[in-house]
Amino acid sequence: MSSLRSYGSQIRKFKSNARLYLLYTFSSGFAFGILQLLFNFYVLSLGHDRAFLGVLVALPPIVITIAAIPSGILGHRIGYRATLISGAVLMVGSLVGITFSIGVGGLLLFSLMRGMSRTLLTVSSAPFMAENSGQSERTHLFSVQFATRMLASFFGFLLAGVLPSVLAHILSIGAEDPLAYRASLWVGAAVFAGSILPLLRMSRLPAEATPSRRPSLREMFTPPGQLIRLFLPQLIIGFGAGALVPFLNIFLKARFDLSDSVIGLLFAFQSVLMAFATLAGPILAERLRRVRAVVFVQLLSIPFLILLGYAPFLSLSAIGFLARASLMNMANPLYTAFAMEAVQPERRSAASALMQMSWQGTRGISALMSGQLQEGPGFSAIFPITIGCYLLASMMIYGFFGRGPRQRDRHA
Repeated sequence: MSSLRSYGSQIRKFKSNARLYLLYTFSSGFAFGILQLLFNFYVLSLGHDRAFLGVLVALPPIVITIAAIPSGILGHRIGYRATLISGAVLMVGSLVGITFSIGVGGLLLFSLMRGMSRTLLTVSSAPFMAENSGQSERTHLFSVQFATRMLASFFGFLLAGVLPSVLAHILSIGAEDPLAYRASLWVGAAVFAGSILPLLRMSRLPAEATPSRRPSLREMFTPPGQLIRLFLPQLIIGFGAGALVPFLNIFLKARFDLSDSVIGLLFAFQSVLMAFATLAGPILAERLRRVRAVVFVQLLSIPFLILLGYAPFLSLSAIGFLARASLMNMANPLYTAFAMEAVQPERRSAASALMQMSWQGTRGISALMSGQLQEGPGFSAIFPITIGCYLLASMMIYGFFGRGPRQRDRHA
């Protein structure tokens, strides 16, 4: 009970901007749930193959890799609130553009645009939360924000699972007709547009009203050893995740011949479990120390990843699907909060940019590779890659930060 009371007291410390950001997170997470489940199906319904789908999935991470540092500099210069608003507006435009695209050129163009919007949103997220929270409640804010996104995705996945069928009935077309998926994505774009309102209500911080000096590239990478230790494990995790995670809906549909509604239900329950697991993260971090908690849950997720990929029955594979995501994603906000505290405040935009570059860059490369592998040997060649990457990254995090006194949890 004392842990729960302590948890509640930290949540009550959340500032107004942080609470508005959580509201934005819920609305945008709802929209992303719809997009995440139906985007792949929409592209395939247009007649494109999985290799081209791999290219589309890879483009946003590649854009993030290229544009992360300029976006970090922009956020430091004009303020993270303004950068978040710009990214959200750009995201709505890209989603609408994708739904009106049929050919290769349009899908590529608006996928690039979606990548740019994701860059602005993701690079600004962690520094914004860090500057709108105190050290005592920061870990809780990062975990609650991640859990809020997962909970919102639950409702998005549930709706996405039935939305194409409902709209197909209204439009008198087949449930897997491109128009059914397109109309469903319109709903997601409209929900995301609503998420801009909480961002507009945020107050400008004094530091944002008078932009501070822009750090040089040399300063952003100083000291290099610290940044390498922080972000090298993210390179490995990103490569493993990009090869598999964006295509799990395709894997489940092909392996067990599931309908969209069943897949939507699985993803929805996954989001709820991830939300609860993420909320439990700070409690586990208090007992084990943040870095050791990260390593523990990442290693624990690997047996469930194996179960997901190789279990002969849907029930066992579903257990692996749900448990793997819950455990692996519990580590995400803990490690991000640790990284933000490991660098000086004026370096947080650079740190966030480098984190996105390291994770998204290899994610994009492996997504391209995955599309080709799916057309050839299939997912049986992809699961070992992801398993090996998760194991190696966990060992690196423990080697870099898991040993030594507790003070190292604050300074990398």
